[in-house]
Amino acid sequence: MKSCILFLTICFLLFSKLKSQSLNPNDETCLGNLISNLELTSKYNQSNYCTTKNIACRVSNGEKYISSLIDFTSNSLYQVKYEDIKCFSSISALVFIGLKISSNFLQGPFPTLKSVQLNSCTIDYTQIFLNISSNLTFLFFNEVPTPISVSIKLSAIQNLNNFDFHLSQIAPSSNNVQLINDFPINGGVKKIKASINIDMYDLPNMDNIDCPYLQIVLTNQPNGAFNNTQTLNNLKSLSISAPGFSTNLSSLVNIPKNNTIQSLNFGCEKVLTSIVLDLSHLASLNKFVIMATNLSGFPIDSNKIPLILPQSINELVLMNNGKFSNTGEFLLNYSNLTQVDLSNNKLTGNFSQWRNSGFNELKIADNSLQGSIDSSWCTTMIYTNNNQLSGPLPSCFTCHISSALVKTMVSNTGGNSFTNINPAPLCTTLIPNLRYIVSTKILELYGQDLGFDFGDITTSNTSVSFNSIIKPSVLFSATVAQTFLPQYIDVTFKAPNQVYRLSTTQKAPSVAMIKPTISTKQFSFDGSYFNYNKSSFSILVDHFECTVGSATFYQVNCTIQSNTYNSNSFSKITINVEDYYLKKLTILTTTLVAYLNQTTSVNCASDCSSISGGSGEGICNTLTGQCYIGCPNNCTDGGTCDSIGVCICSQNRIFSDCSGHNCTSTCEHSSTCDTTKGVCKCVPNYQGEFCTIPSHYITSVIPCSTDGGEVSIDGWFGDDDDATHTLSSYTVTIGQLDCTVTSVNKSTIKCNLGSGTGTKNIKIINTKYTNVIFNGIGLFSYRNQIKTCPNNCTSINNGRCINSTGECECINKFTGFDCSLSIPTSPQPSTNSTVNNTGGVTINNQDTAYEISIISLNEISFDGSIIISHQLNRNWSIDSNNTELNKFKFSQTLINNTCTITYMIEEIKNENKNFTFGTTTFTLEKDSIKLTVSINNYQYQSTLNTLQLVFYSAVSTNTDSTDNNNECNKKEASIDTSEVNNQQVSNYIQISKNSKILVGRFINQVISDSRATFMSSTIIKDNNDSSTSTSSIKLGLNLPHCNECLIDPDFSVLVSPDFKQSCSDDGSNKNKWLIPVAVVVPVVGCALIFVVAIIIFKKNRVNIKIFALKLKPFKNKQQI
Repeated sequence: MKSCILFLTICFLLFSKLKSQSLNPNDETCLGNLISNLELTSKYNQSNYCTTKNIACRVSNGEKYISSLIDFTSNSLYQVKYEDIKCFSSISALVFIGLKISSNFLQGPFPTLKSVQLNSCTIDYTQIFLNISSNLTFLFFNEVPTPISVSIKLSAIQNLNNFDFHLSQIAPSSNNVQLINDFPINGGVKKIKASINIDMYDLPNMDNIDCPYLQIVLTNQPNGAFNNTQTLNNLKSLSISAPGFSTNLSSLVNIPKNNTIQSLNFGCEKVLTSIVLDLSHLASLNKFVIMATNLSGFPIDSNKIPLILPQSINELVLMNNGKFSNTGEFLLNYSNLTQVDLSNNKLTGNFSQWRNSGFNELKIADNSLQGSIDSSWCTTMIYTNNNQLSGPLPSCFTCHISSALVKTMVSNTGGNSFTNINPAPLCTTLIPNLRYIVSTKILELYGQDLGFDFGDITTSNTSVSFNSIIKPSVLFSATVAQTFLPQYIDVTFKAPNQVYRLSTTQKAPSVAMIKPTISTKQFSFDGSYFNYNKSSFSILVDHFECTVGSATFYQVNCTIQSNTYNSNSFSKITINVEDYYLKKLTILTTTLVAYLNQTTSVNCASDCSSISGGSGEGICNTLTGQCYIGCPNNCTDGGTCDSIGVCICSQNRIFSDCSGHNCTSTCEHSSTCDTTKGVCKCVPNYQGEFCTIPSHYITSVIPCSTDGGEVSIDGWFGDDDDATHTLSSYTVTIGQLDCTVTSVNKSTIKCNLGSGTGTKNIKIINTKYTNVIFNGIGLFSYRNQIKTCPNNCTSINNGRCINSTGECECINKFTGFDCSLSIPTSPQPSTNSTVNNTGGVTINNQDTAYEISIISLNEISFDGSIIISHQLNRNWSIDSNNTELNKFKFSQTLINNTCTITYMIEEIKNENKNFTFGTTTFTLEKDSIKLTVSINNYQYQSTLNTLQLVFYSAVSTNTDSTDNNNECNKKEASIDTSEVNNQQVSNYIQISKNSKILVGRFINQVISDSRATFMSSTIIKDNNDSSTSTSSIKLGLNLPHCNECLIDPDFSVLVSPDFKQSCSDDGSNKNKWLIPVAVVVPVVGCALIFVVAIIIFKKNRVNIKIFALKLKPFKNKQQI
């Protein structure tokens, strides 16, 4: 009914008082006849129709015209016909209620009529859909009389923007409404503009129908699962409501893999699903909703959510579906989830163990969860009422507990027993700041504990209204022109009843008065343009730190901790404030000199902080009222300036301007002192104030089986004299399970792990230094003796799965990694490859060009963020001394790093060549290309970090191709990452265009420092935009912390089965091509091997060779 509400709103806006122009005579006659036929003459003012609420008019060229007839109703037996409407000159909308409508009513044409709504009307529904005007964009049938039997053809409504068909009663046995797909089966995909909302029996056949939205209210109880789900590959959004019925969702797994579904929404009495609902193949799905009225829920394993969703999911609603206990762990599987509603599910368990992975909204009300809420949920709109939660709430909630919205989120209702709600503690943690972004005219309110409802925030300036919440509790915004923005405004937070004066500009603190209290060593600075975040201040009084106790816009108070400062001195006072006005750290500084034993008015006429010179910044002298610039850099707050401009440095300060800092103690393990900070600069493997804390890391892992058992973790875990080689020195967590340490030495930790499956992170914490954490992302995978094959080798007629290796053994003349392609029996188009002087490889086949390259090496922090990204692409230098035939060598040294990278491209000639990688053996056929990347001596910024190597593959149109007889093979580019599965022996990606396919294989194994260990892969970018000539993908290989790594992917170019050798053919002689261009890429010394294997290779394959040089065979250093 949303469309109805929208329609009525539009009509209401159109209806307004008009000037006294006369009604167009044609419209007046047309309307008069309609009113007369419907026997409504007595109800309308014939002298001025436009004053009637049901009739809207518009004015054009001095005349009024009828623009809409709203809620026309009559008991007349007259049938309204097309002829009754076509006479209106400018009508755009009709709403008829309870009228008799002729079957030709919608035939048109209607030059101006766009929207028709027929409510409770008597119509021959078998005839009305036979002829619908193409001018209409909105067509609504509401309260259709029942019982009814009607078939509605999709072709009849294909030009509408919205189509609704709703019955007056949902009667299980008497209604038969069908939506018929009457488009030709072989006519290609047909685009339907209409969003369809209809009451009917079951899912219609949507084969080859591209439809934006389909909403169905089921009029009969479904017989088992829904039908026709296998035809939904071109539907964007599906919503099914089954009021009072049980619904079986099992058939959703039949939705084709190459689908475009973005949203699935189901409402029913009870969910009936006998299987785990695996929807991981719905790669575009971002919203999934099940709302039931019966709490009995899913019938299988009621303790677990029987769903497998794609990683694209960002909104999940499961209401009234059952009693689940593993919910928190389930949600962690989907990193893109931002909105979750699990209300009324009888959820149990300890909510304290749930982790906030970045939710914008989480609804868990009306459950049985226990535990407490910590501060990590302050940036989430979390609704928790009617649970069994307890403990103190974080200040972000208690500061605003009187807010009506917050009360709906957290309160002691229905079982919750938070300990600090009544009475709520005084709010002392609210810290607001402002920054104005000139380019967007956005004023941002940012800080801490700002609340959850922008309606609870008001300002003293009527031009400023914070009406958008960017991130709960920390960031709100308002749109305001700079001309209406004063230098400061007062911001009121209603719930805590607090008012803050905030600066809208970036301005250093202005000190008006200094008030010392000698007995308590306290100083009070009065003035303006301070702020409320006391942790942002750094105040030095006579070079002694003055710890801030409170701060407002007008005043800041601090206390000197040292007992040795001279309270009778005339000394320098420096106030530094950290400011993020430009979204990056800026230090705003105010400096002055004054007596420390008396109240002093600061009387410098100008802002000294804005004055600078060659030897320092301006300082306010409170005796003279003048700004001055003294010693070099004002002795950098590390000394005093004498009368001749020479710095007298304080203890542990060095250099002529006292800018250097001496370390206070010896830096251990051959570390050096960083004189810019006065802290030790630690060698790799150590950290801490004096470089005494070992920084452990993982290089390789020998996992246990899915039944659990011993795990061996290799790496570095401190020297013998670091006291870290006891069983209690480290805690090891793999996934969510603790791994009990049984032995530990410098290079190996062994521990016992419980049973499980899948890929897990490994977290190792030094119990002596609990802030030293190594988090190995995706470094562990349970060992499964029975391995799965890609796509299950297509079918039993194509190949069989070798479960010991996870590879397909093709039969019956089939080939390919999943045996999906036939071996060609006739000639195929030739393939040419080019090695350019920037280290890239381009493979051309007819007018299709594939590009393969290694573009970057990323250093990854323990929290998964990128510390630094080294760009490799187009930075290679060619080795002109290379003399080996069929080999091309490149190299580069990373900027600001000791790492050297060598890149080798080798052509495999004459005969096939076997390779062994870890436990995997494979063959590259003759006329293949092999790329090898050697990465040595990488200098990590922290030993807690790991590496990620990024591949780039792209397909585009080769505009230089002279093969023009290929129009019949033209197809848009597409990317398939459905076989990127870290649980298989290998991952596969495919890029398709013009009946050519690039297949990439990535073995889930890395040889790290001569040991084989598990490696996971991550899709970084999946670009499949058919509006451009190029599609590309980035894939990151997640390496452990290693000195030498070896990985081994490979690529192949294939021609799809529907490729035509000649576009002049009649189509009866289709060739199933396999154009083998393979790329295998091992990495030596953090090294990556990238192979492009060309299975069938023509003599003219390489058009452009950079070198024709002979090289020694490149030997990969491998040890398992």
